[in-house]
This record gives sequence, C-alpha cells and structure tokens, in this order.
Amino acid sequence: MSQDDLIRELQERYRQERSSLNERQRRQWAATEAMKLGHGGMTLVSRAIHMSPNTIKRGIEELAAGDAESAPDHRSRIRRPGGGRKPRTRPETPPAPEA
Repeated sequence: MSQDDLIRELQERYRQERSSLNERQRRQWAATEAMKLGHGGMTLVSRAIHMSPNTIKRGIEELAAGDAESAPDHRSRIRRPGGGRKPRTRPETPPAPEA
C-alpha cells in the first residue's frame, strides 16, 4: 500500500471516529495507529490527521504508563477548570470626548 493510500485510509478512519472521542482519546487513538505502523508511523499519522508529533508522542507515553493512565475517563470534562482569560470585573468606560 502506498503512503498516499495509507494517509487517505487514516484520514477516513479518523473522520469517522473523531466526533465520538474526547481530547485524550484522540491523542491515544493517534498513538495507537502510529505504533501499529512502526518506524515512521508517527510522522505519517501526524501528516494524515494534522496532529502535532509531540501530541502523538504524549499519547504513546500515556499508553506506556500503564492501565491507570490509559483507563477510560468518564468525567464530562477533560481540562481542569480555571484556565483561560479571567472575567472582566467592571465594564470599560469609553474615553471622554475631546472639547
């Protein structure tokens, strides 16, 4: 199978699975696919699904860490609360018009 065919196959499988996976599961899915392909698999999966090789590497590390890390997480939220921009405490007042 040529690389182009393999990339198309990976893209199709990822498209079908993506909507039902959370962030962590996507990372681990990509890691599993890369490990199945062997040498050069991480680069190929990265190109196919437009995911950073560092993200795939992190998925491989999570899978290698053991059952506790790779067990399905049934929480509704993946990221910890508190990230992002803090809310504005008071509305900004427009500048006064010049005389």
